[in-house]
Amino acid sequence: MKKVKQFIKKYIPTAALIMYGVALFSLCLFIISLNSVSFSDYFNEKIAGFVRMILAKLTGFVRFSIAETVIFSLPLIFAGIFIYVGRYTKKEDYVRVARFLFTAFAIVSLFFSTFVFTYGVGYHGSTMDEKLGIERRNVSADELSQTAEYLADRINECTENIDFKYKSFSVMPYDFASLNDKLNDAYENISGKYPFIMDYSSTLKCVTMSEGMSYIHILGMYSYYTGESNINMDFPDYTQPFTCAHEMAHQRGVAREDEANFMAYLVCTASDDYYIRYCGYLNMYEYVMNSLYSADKDAYKLVMGNLKTEVRFELIAYSGFFDKYSESKAAKINEVVNDTYLKINGQTEGTKSYGLVVDLAVAYILDD
Repeated sequence: MKKVKQFIKKYIPTAALIMYGVALFSLCLFIISLNSVSFSDYFNEKIAGFVRMILAKLTGFVRFSIAETVIFSLPLIFAGIFIYVGRYTKKEDYVRVARFLFTAFAIVSLFFSTFVFTYGVGYHGSTMDEKLGIERRNVSADELSQTAEYLADRINECTENIDFKYKSFSVMPYDFASLNDKLNDAYENISGKYPFIMDYSSTLKCVTMSEGMSYIHILGMYSYYTGESNINMDFPDYTQPFTCAHEMAHQRGVAREDEANFMAYLVCTASDDYYIRYCGYLNMYEYVMNSLYSADKDAYKLVMGNLKTEVRFELIAYSGFFDKYSESKAAKINEVVNDTYLKINGQTEGTKSYGLVVDLAVAYILDD
């Protein structure tokens, strides 16, 4: 025991030792969350929710994405590590090298602790349908058709005041900062109805390398270690409100992808702004129609025919926009990584889980 203490004192800095202790404590909490839904719900809403809010508020003062900056700085960070280690290895100062490496590993362990204390526990709490009191089930082609018709009617109603480019996309009638404010207002409306959604204002971050994100098929990304909702600005206007609301849902503790999609739908359609409502209905319509196409192509054609011409042109324009990104090799690699990450965190459908939002939408719309 004495030798162990001497080893720790000589090679492991006190700060690193504390971070290792926090990581061990985090691991214990994570194991408890795997075995207790009630604990996961409480921790995600009361403790992790507070940490997420603090991070969002602190990083919100910075106008650029800190997460993006860190990611693009990684090559320099790794180069600095190799240079430092190589320099002191040549000098045979192994104590300094060991202390540096133990500190570096401790910083890595801090990422795990942050994951647990902000986001990871949310994967193991009660499901959205349980929280909303709706019955999630396998849906029929007829139910998909009814849901799509409902959404098409709402979309058509919203188009009265929307400006569409000729045979192309709709135009968002305000800037990104205004969209951010309007979505914060919509989340305030939702939090009054659903208390598991924490009410606070947060700042969306525009990603500088948005086109690069397009090539890996990422419209937005929540960074749990900085509390930032990062948005790809390369995609058409009508995708932006739904994507932003989705990432803000993650920021408020909705971890599962299908549930974040559904929360985005609820938030967008609860907005006082007609364009945000339009985008909420249209993005959900696309998910439902994809499922309907697989289930009943004839019904798909009938429902699509009910959509206003300018909206059909918007969907056609999106298909053309996405063509250049569809076969990206980087996207295939990213899908494997994301699929693995989601499955590790209990989403057995992996990247297909995004589309499972259709079951929630059908139950919510038809049973309302």
